[in-house]
Formats: sequence, C-alpha cells, structure tokens
Amino acid sequence: MINEVKISYVPILRWNVIALVTLIAVLVIVGVYYLHPSNIYWYKRDDFSYSNLLQFVLIDQYLIELGTTTIISFSIFRYAKIFGIDRLDLNLKGIGFYALKFLPLFFTVYFISSPFTVGIRFLYHYYVLQRKHINYFDSYFFLNKSLYLSYVLPIVIICSLLLAIAILKAINKSKPITTTEKFTVVPLIVKSEFGEKIISSNSVLSITKEGRKYMVKTDSDKFQINKNLTMLEKELDQNFISINRSTLINLAYFKDYSFWENEKYIIRMTDGQEFNSTRERLKLLKVRLKAYCN
Repeated sequence: MINEVKISYVPILRWNVIALVTLIAVLVIVGVYYLHPSNIYWYKRDDFSYSNLLQFVLIDQYLIELGTTTIISFSIFRYAKIFGIDRLDLNLKGIGFYALKFLPLFFTVYFISSPFTVGIRFLYHYYVLQRKHINYFDSYFFLNKSLYLSYVLPIVIICSLLLAIAILKAINKSKPITTTEKFTVVPLIVKSEFGEKIISSNSVLSITKEGRKYMVKTDSDKFQINKNLTMLEKELDQNFISINRSTLINLAYFKDYSFWENEKYIIRMTDGQEFNSTRERLKLLKVRLKAYCN
C-alpha cells in the first residue's frame, strides 16, 4: 500500500489536461447557471437562440476560460515549487493539510488571471459582438467585488481538478509496475536441425541435461542450448527452479507433485513430463510457487 506520494505538477501544464479541465469547469458553471430557479425558463426568452447559446458556451466561456485554466495551472506549478509542496500523505489528515496549503492560491489567483481573461472577454463583447453600450470599469474591471465573487466558484473548481489530476498521476506512477508475465522474459539462443534461432524463456517448459548436451523443451519442440544449467539458472533468475541436478523447470508449467519413495518425489508438468526431486528441493519449490502465485 502506498502511504506517501511525490507530486509532480508537470502533467497539469499539458494542453490536453488544460482543455479537459476547462471543459468540465465550464459545463458545471453553465449547468449551475441554466438550472438555477431564476433561469429555469431561459429557453423561452425572446433573445434565446441556439446560435447564441453555442456562441456563449464555446467562445464566451470555453475558449476564453482556457486562458484562465492555463494561468492557474502555471500558478499552481510555481506556487508548489516556491513553497516546496511536493509530497502528499495518502490519508484524510494528509489530504486535508495538502488542500489547506493551496487555499491562499485558490482565493488570490483571480487577481493574476482576471486582468487577462476578463479583459479579453470585454474586447470580444465590445468589438466582435458590438455591444458598444458596455463600460469596462463598471462590469469588467477585475477589481470588482461582484466579479470576484462570481469567479470564485469556477476558480476553485479548476484548481481542485488540476490538483486532483496531479495527485492521481502521482499515485499511478508510484504503483508497482505489473505485467502479464510473472517474471522476467529472457531471449534464449538455441539450436534446431535447421540452425540457430531465438526463443523466449516464457515458452520453455523445462531444460534438462541429457548426456553432455543441454536440451530446451517447449510445448512443441526440443532444442539444444550451449549453456549449462548453472549458467541458465542464474540468467533466468526466478523464472526457473532446479528440481534436481539435471533439470530446470518453468514454474508457469508446473502441474503437481506426489511422493515416490525414499524421500523422493515426482514432479509433473502440464505437458506430461515427469521428473524426480528430493524433499529439500521440493521445499524450495513450494516457497517459489507461493511467490509465483501471489
């Protein structure tokens, strides 16, 4: 279980993250606005049209607020670097303290982003939409109490989403990497009647010493290899285990075992091969099988 993670804020600077966070924030704010009881019949107003709605959501909100999210993401990055906020304890107390460290930024980043984004909105309304009656200092100047209060919610949403993404990325990066293979896959150079070839160790069921030769058995073929069992056991590491002096078996193809005689046991493989083993080597096999199955 991961108890602490190191936070990197680089992921929240990526454009796809900024675009996604902006979209979510805009949908939430637009939803709150249009579902508010005072605006419940917005679609019945005389000035309503789908083109106006599309313009409002895509340009007036989404495109312009992309600037807000961009500024906030870079502000979080710099803020965390200045104050050394790069670790998080994964418990309620740790998450709570982590959030508290960013509260000052949540409520002041408005003064960094709004002079740009609200200014762009004013220019868009005044020159593109030809709303010549509007006054910048009355409704668009960032040192405006009502404007500040209206921006607090979207800024908190954007900040929270960006921090959540940074945390999730850090947690995911901290998780142990797992693969479909239980252990390391090693390429093996073997000889067939047609010449040399390379096979993967995960296709090998067993490796045995037959006279002076070392033979590799797969589910469909048998090859010779120019390495002894000691070398192969070290090279293959946990993939294989020695069950007697002349045999290595792949744990993935082990089937079962049973007592034979005089503290010796029969080891059976999934393809029907059978090998003998001693009590001591069987004990080691059991330990390795537990590790393999977990």
